[in-house]
Amino acid sequence: MERTSRTARIVLVALLAVMLTVGVASPAFALTSAKVTVDEETGGQPTRFTVVVQTDKDAAISSMDLMFPTGFDLTNMKLTGPDPTKYDYDVVTLEGLRRVKNAPTGTVKGETLSVAFDPAIAPDSSLRIQIRNVDTPIKGGTYALKVSYTAETTGTAGSGSVTRTDDTMRFSYLTPPTAEVISRWMDKQPAITSWNSIKALGMFFKPQLLVTSTPLLFAGWLMALAMVGLGFPLAIVGGLAISFMKMSKIAPVRWISAIYINVIRGTPLFLQIFVVFIGLRIAGFRASDFVSAVAVLAINSSAYLAEIFRAGIQSISKGQFEAASSLGMTYRQSMQYVIIPQTVKRVLPTMTSEFILLFKDTALFAAIGIFELMMYANNYVARVANLTPYVVAAGYYLIITIPLINMVGMLEAKLAQSEHGQAPPDNKKRRGFFGPLALSVDPYRAGASIAGDADAIGETSDKGWRP
Repeated sequence: MERTSRTARIVLVALLAVMLTVGVASPAFALTSAKVTVDEETGGQPTRFTVVVQTDKDAAISSMDLMFPTGFDLTNMKLTGPDPTKYDYDVVTLEGLRRVKNAPTGTVKGETLSVAFDPAIAPDSSLRIQIRNVDTPIKGGTYALKVSYTAETTGTAGSGSVTRTDDTMRFSYLTPPTAEVISRWMDKQPAITSWNSIKALGMFFKPQLLVTSTPLLFAGWLMALAMVGLGFPLAIVGGLAISFMKMSKIAPVRWISAIYINVIRGTPLFLQIFVVFIGLRIAGFRASDFVSAVAVLAINSSAYLAEIFRAGIQSISKGQFEAASSLGMTYRQSMQYVIIPQTVKRVLPTMTSEFILLFKDTALFAAIGIFELMMYANNYVARVANLTPYVVAAGYYLIITIPLINMVGMLEAKLAQSEHGQAPPDNKKRRGFFGPLALSVDPYRAGASIAGDADAIGETSDKGWRP
C-alpha cells in the first residue's frame, strides 16, 4: 500500500510538471520559414539582399539585427540627403493579404543592420526586408546571414520579452571572372569615364566592354573555326571530284557537274542555309545544327573550288601531259606526279582566298540560331546596348583573315618569280599597317595561274587541253 502511494505521488508530480511546462510561454523560435536571397550572381559589387520571414502565432517581433559575415561592407547603404541616419532599405509587412504600414528605424554598425519596428510585427505575419547596396567580397561561396531578434511572447501564463538568434539562413554567389573584375575597376577610373563620355568612342570602343566581351566571344570564334575547319577539307575533296566530272569525256557527267556548279554558285549561301535547315527538316531529313552547318559550307565551297581546280589543271601546258605520256606514264601517274603538283602550287593562292570568304560566311549562321561568333556578339550587344562587341568580333575575324591575305600576296609573288623570273618588289618599301601589301600581278603577264579569280583562269584556258 505504501509503495502504491509513493508511485501515485511520483505520477502526480510529473503531471504537474508537464502542465506547468505547457502553461508557460514556450521559448521556441518566433521566426518560421526564414530565408534570404541575393540578386547578383557574382561578388565584388553592390548587391540587394531580401530577407523573408514568417512570425509564429505567439510572438510579435519588435526589433531585429541582421548580421552579415566579416568582409561585407554596409557603408554604401547610407542615403544621400539631409538626414545622415537614413539607409537604403525598406520593410514590408503583410497580415494575411493586408499590407500593414510600418515606420522602422535602422542603424548600421560594422556588418550589422539593426532595425526597430514601429509598430512591432504582429504574430502570424509575413515580414520582408530589402537591403540595398551591400558590397560583397569578390570571393564567392556560401555564407550565413545571422539574425538576432527580440520577440514579445504571449501565452496563458503571461507575456514576456525574449531575444533569440537564428543562423540557419544561407546565401551564395560566384566569384566573378577576371575580365569582370577588371571591368569594374575601369568603371572607377576618371580617364576611362572621360573616354566614354565621347559618344563615338563610348559606343564603339568602350574599354569595359572590350575587356568583358573578348573572353565571352571566344567560344563563338572557336565554333566558327570548327565549322570552316571541317567544311573546307570536305569541300576540297568534293571540288576536286566535281572538277574531274566537269572535264569528263562523258557528256551526261559533264552536264550534271555543270548544273551543280551553276546552281550553287548562282544562289546565295543564305538561301542554301535555309534550304538545309528548314526545307530538309520539313522533308524529314534531320541532323544536328553543327553537322548541317558543316554540310552547307562544304556544298557551297565545293562548287567554287571545282572551277578553281578545273582552271588550274587546264592552265598546265598540254606538252606537260604529252611528255609524261611519252615516258610511259599512265593517265593516273601523269596526273599524280606531273599535273596535280603543279596545279596545287598555282591554285593555292586562290584556295586561300576561298577559305577566307568561307570563314567570313560563317556569320550567316547567326540568322538561324547557331551560337557562332556573330551570334554571341548579337546577344551581348542586345544586353549591353553598345556596339563594342561587334568591334571585338571584327578583331577575331581579322586574326585569321589578315595573315592569310598577306600569305596570298607572298604566294603570288613567289609563284611569279619561280615561273617567270619576275623578282618581287622590295617589301620594306611596300608595307601596310598589317604587314606586306598584297602584290597586284597582271594575270596575262605572270600567267593565269596567279589570277585572283578562278573564272578568269577558266576563260583564258578553255581552249586548252582537256585531260
